[in-house]
Amino acid sequence: MTASVSLLQARGIEAGYGASQVLFGVDIDIRPGEVVALLGRNGMGKSTLLKVLTGTLKPSRGNVHFGGDDIGGARPDAIARRGMAIVPEGRHVFPNLSVDEHLRAFSRPGIAAAGRAPRWTAEALYALFPRLAERKRHAGNQLSGGEQQMLAIARALSTHPRLLILDEATEGLAPVIREEIWRCLAMLKAEGEAILVIDKYVQRLLPLADRHLIIERGRVVWQGDSTALDADRTLWTRYVGVS
Repeated sequence: MTASVSLLQARGIEAGYGASQVLFGVDIDIRPGEVVALLGRNGMGKSTLLKVLTGTLKPSRGNVHFGGDDIGGARPDAIARRGMAIVPEGRHVFPNLSVDEHLRAFSRPGIAAAGRAPRWTAEALYALFPRLAERKRHAGNQLSGGEQQMLAIARALSTHPRLLILDEATEGLAPVIREEIWRCLAMLKAEGEAILVIDKYVQRLLPLADRHLIIERGRVVWQGDSTALDADRTLWTRYVGVS
């Protein structure tokens, strides 16, 4: 697979912190419109890989291409302007901005106009998350945890990303809110959004993701489609910790 075929392509990524190496030759590809799930227990290198892809950590070896361009060594803001958006673990919404201010402040219609229609207007995002429409005048610190997660996703979409990255988007949420997030992700897939998702709910990822990568101690130890992952439940218990 070449960089021209992939939206995101990383090859031979090695990275760590000081003398502690975390990633050992990791490869990952995401095609336009594809949903890829990154699986593994905590502490196995998933978050470190996301830091490399988004530019907050420089790899010690390997290369990253996004949209055919070499983004190795690029600053996070430069990578974001190219169309990569992350919904970080912990949400990180601004407590003093209203829901509506979040969506309008982060909107990047210029990116959409360059290659696609401005799909994710504030109105479209309120249609995707009706709860946010009801709370559009509420400040970030007045929202529940689930509402903050919806806002974090909507905020990322308002930049009209070419690739949306979600880091533990359903972690710690009530079941009803978690279902709302899964509904949203299924709708985004139907819209043709390219998504990289980290989550522990393998059963819910099976109908969503086109491919899955399992990372263990900084190495990709398995990859395949949902049919293959569903057929081998030993992978779930061995590498993800679920049955």
